[in-house]
Amino acid sequence: MTHSSTAKPICIVGNLNIDLIIRNVPGMPAWGQEVMGSDRLQACSGQAGYLAFALNKLSVPTTLIANVGDDLYGRQILQELTDFGVDLAGVQMTPNGRTGITVAIVRADGERAFLSDLGCLADFSEEMIQRNWSLVEDAAVVCLVGLFCLPGLSLPAAARQMALARQVGKLTMLDTGWDPANWPAVTLNEMRSLLKHVSLFMPNWDEARAITGATSVEEAGEMLCKLGPETVVIKCGELGSFARQGEYSCWSPPRVVQVQDAVGAGDVFNAGFLCALQQHWPLEACLALGNSAASLYISATSDRFPQLAEVIAAAHEYPALAAL
Repeated sequence: MTHSSTAKPICIVGNLNIDLIIRNVPGMPAWGQEVMGSDRLQACSGQAGYLAFALNKLSVPTTLIANVGDDLYGRQILQELTDFGVDLAGVQMTPNGRTGITVAIVRADGERAFLSDLGCLADFSEEMIQRNWSLVEDAAVVCLVGLFCLPGLSLPAAARQMALARQVGKLTMLDTGWDPANWPAVTLNEMRSLLKHVSLFMPNWDEARAITGATSVEEAGEMLCKLGPETVVIKCGELGSFARQGEYSCWSPPRVVQVQDAVGAGDVFNAGFLCALQQHWPLEACLALGNSAASLYISATSDRFPQLAEVIAAAHEYPALAAL
């Protein structure tokens, strides 16, 4: 499995920020109190960042439509993306802007919680996508990720852009992340309208349950497909991953690894799945490559984004991949 240099890129629209990660935290502190972790990491991230890094490690050409602040963190993100070979033509440095920062608190079992200051991410707009529309036109797939970290891009505006991308023949992918407002009725209504223009929806189980009210993953997949997406993939952590496409559905179990840090795991799963999807692999094999990419990532403490050969080797544990 290889990607040629002439392959059409994946265009990612979304959030770039810095993650300050504190690991091995036993519990959340009460107000006025302090708890201690035993490891830390500063990472260039955001859902768009993690997805771009992971795709490029998997030899998938990638472009970005995003923004960073005109500060030390913004320059750090741009340099690291450049080092990974990500095309930055669509990344804007917001004058006098502050780059977004997320503090991630990670338990010993890898579960995490987040606290964010969006900074200049609030300045991201529909106009910024339109200004870089040539990147959408040049792509095979257009991914919109981290939508709730981009408050200047409303869900109706996102729906317009996804509809336009579909009109020019693009496969559209959506991974919104968690809604910090906890999914009020107006957001759920706007999400249903947005999903009409999405080819591939990739929530985690918490998000899928919040959107649908379903009591099982299978029910959520069925309900979400009825809202418009041709394919729904639900990431279920230690239970693995589930996909539904029309009337067909399948599960893929997780690879058992020692979890070091799960921050960004869903984005790395997305990258593995998209990498396989571009090769027109069966749905089970796409899930297997996503699971394998995420498992290698969460079990590493440094140089965490796995290369394509590593992911394929790990994924051959799955019958769906061994048969290819």
